[in-house]
Amino acid sequence: MGIVQRQTLRGTAWSYIGALLGFVNIALLSPKIFSTGEIGVVQLLLSFATMLAQFSSLGFINVINRLFPYFRESRGRHHGFLALSLTITLAGFIAALVFLRFYSPHFETANIERSPLISEYSFYLPALLLVTLLFNLLDNYNKVLYDAVLGTFLREFLFRIFNLVLIALFWVGLIDFSGYVFGYVVSQGVLLIIIFISLLARGEISLKFEPGFITPQLRREIIILCLFGMLTGFSTIALTTFDKLFINRYLGEGEVGIYSIASYFAVLILLPGRSVAKISIPFVAESWKKDDLETIDDMYSRSSINQYAMGLLIFIGLLVNIENIFRLLPDVYRSSSAVIILIGLGNLVSVSAGINGVILSTSALYRYQTWLMFILIALFVTTSMIFIPLFGITGAALAAMVSNIIYNMLGVVVVGRRFGLWPYGMGHLKMTIVGLAAASAGFLIPQITLIPDIIIRSLLVTFIFIGGVYFWRLSDDMNGLFVSFMAKMKNRL
Repeated sequence: MGIVQRQTLRGTAWSYIGALLGFVNIALLSPKIFSTGEIGVVQLLLSFATMLAQFSSLGFINVINRLFPYFRESRGRHHGFLALSLTITLAGFIAALVFLRFYSPHFETANIERSPLISEYSFYLPALLLVTLLFNLLDNYNKVLYDAVLGTFLREFLFRIFNLVLIALFWVGLIDFSGYVFGYVVSQGVLLIIIFISLLARGEISLKFEPGFITPQLRREIIILCLFGMLTGFSTIALTTFDKLFINRYLGEGEVGIYSIASYFAVLILLPGRSVAKISIPFVAESWKKDDLETIDDMYSRSSINQYAMGLLIFIGLLVNIENIFRLLPDVYRSSSAVIILIGLGNLVSVSAGINGVILSTSALYRYQTWLMFILIALFVTTSMIFIPLFGITGAALAAMVSNIIYNMLGVVVVGRRFGLWPYGMGHLKMTIVGLAAASAGFLIPQITLIPDIIIRSLLVTFIFIGGVYFWRLSDDMNGLFVSFMAKMKNRL
């Protein structure tokens, strides 16, 4: 089993264990313990910090992903790459502080009536921004050193353990909501410390500069990548942050809380794709350096069919259990079923494109991704302004779905036309047929007691889907894993 497959499996495993914890935290406990406004304020703080981090990083994440292969060396110094990264990141943070200094009074005034809690806790933004910036930097640095699992473990699993503890402390009355928000920010800082210590222990932390290594041509490439990276990075988070910001503007923080809970379920579809993208970046970048299109094509097609299989199974699971989901949640969330379906459909199309975004961002055509991002922003802003006033949070989900599908399909066309690489084939059509059969079987089961209903319905869908994929041989990787698993079980028995 290759390093990509191993780390993908481990990263995906931690993502889904974390998702289970997130389900407990966000879907089961938070709606019963916090008000929709309190849920919304935490989501908004995180959204603002994430959005500001894209600007404050000054696009250097793009440089890490594309140019690190040219800095890599065995001694761990990497020609002063980390020192350069930290300098640019901290300069961006200072610029963000200046922006917050002048914007904060307007921000608090604008939200004092509609969203009073976000105004009250906005002073946490600088600390949350700094921690987010530095963690993103070290996580991406660690990723190009061929370790994509640690960051996933910390962010998807360990942080949710911390959050579960904080929710429990709030529930029993040992801390108030102010203490919860403070602990939420501190927990993010703990993740940063852990990843720093890990890199330090492996000898990968070097703060020595090596300015002589950077040639005028390399310097020019870094500057251009940073400029395009700022635009691309900002646009990348549009669908994960702008929806909440627009909902807050038009509907208030309470609706943000409802939307955040509903959209969480649809995000489960993206988890395998995130793990694949993280580990594939250094390999795709190295392949571009060697002009190895054959390796890129193989990774592209495999990622597409595998991610589509996992995403389709999860999407079907959500559809057949949609009523069970709202049996778990308070009645105020029942009106958000369309949010799960629409965002889930958009995410399914996104994962079916495989590592399209990685291929484009690490290629010589990385500028194209920025132009596509402009289209994404224009689409999302326009559709949000139309649909949210008409349909509320369902309109926000519709805007996200439409923008997501168009953006991803344009990316597929660009890579296909310029490099001759296409991710789709007959396997995707056959897998869709298998998925429809599994979904039909799931809907035919009469509803029973909640927990048995979830288990029986989900197991039936899973067995039919996996059985169809295996016997129709739709994914070599999934078939190989199934055969390997069965062989191990046979040997143990």
